Amino acid sequence: MMNRIILLTIFLVTLSQSLYADAIVYLKSNIATKDNLTVADIAQVDGDEADAVKNVNICHTALKDGYITKNEVYQSLRSVVTGLLVVHGSAVKLITPETSSNTDSASPELSLIVNQFVVTKGDPVTVRLIKKSIVIEMIGKALQSGKSGDEIKISLQNGKTVTGKIVNNGVECYL
Repeated sequence: MMNRIILLTIFLVTLSQSLYADAIVYLKSNIATKDNLTVADIAQVDGDEADAVKNVNICHTALKDGYITKNEVYQSLRSVVTGLLVVHGSAVKLITPETSSNTDSASPELSLIVNQFVVTKGDPVTVRLIKKSIVIEMIGKALQSGKSGDEIKISLQNGKTVTGKIVNNGVECYL
């Protein structure tokens, strides 16, 4: 009986060590595009090999479509991580940073239009459902048109309708 307990304990310890990931990558939902992106720019990294993983540069071919997918991150890191690699999240959306320096002073109203985020009825939009410190991000369909600061109605994937405020690059709905 005692031998069985010892063998079971050794087996469970060995199993639990093999289940531990040496690098865990938590992808961010979106980031501003810049030169020489690293894993630290697009994700939070944890684990024994986190320091090595954070410094890996993202390949320029992964940036072409405006998204860095989970598979692209995994392929970039599998040669760096010697142990178990786990990537959480599906993709990182690359957002082009807005230029704040406008040297054309003849058209100040044009610079205001450039900094406005405009939603047209029927557009797919990023919806952030916010309740206290919990944020759930999903894609919805705009049921109304609007610009930054306006409140519009959004149809969610489950068919429910919510009202939210257009901000930066999406719509925020406080529940």
